[in-house]
Amino acid sequence: MRVFTILILFFISASSIAQTQIEDQTQDQQEVTEPTKEELKAEKKRFADLAEQRTILLQQELNLSNYTSDRIKRVIIKYSMQASKVIQSNASEKEKTKDLSNIVYFQNEEFKKVLTVHQFYKYLKLTNI
Repeated sequence: MRVFTILILFFISASSIAQTQIEDQTQDQQEVTEPTKEELKAEKKRFADLAEQRTILLQQELNLSNYTSDRIKRVIIKYSMQASKVIQSNASEKEKTKDLSNIVYFQNEEFKKVLTVHQFYKYLKLTNI
């Protein structure tokens, strides 16, 4: 009986230690994955720079006005940030693929609102969609 009691106490303390370790790991992962304000600013600047480069290329290829280029740039930044969050998420590959496809679809829908029909079809040709 005494051995049985000791074993039960051992298992209880072992499971408690394991639970504490799991909670510590979870906290460590949350701390690592939560970016600071400076990191968010740097990431947004990186997306803005990449969007600027892509917008310049689209402006040349599609003959966009400055106003249209600015709107396209904002759309690119918005959906690039969303795509980054999906890619960095812990979702399955199938879920990520579905989410990224949705992001491309909705980005193209916003492009339709900004571009002329001719410009939009030329854009689709450029992206091979």
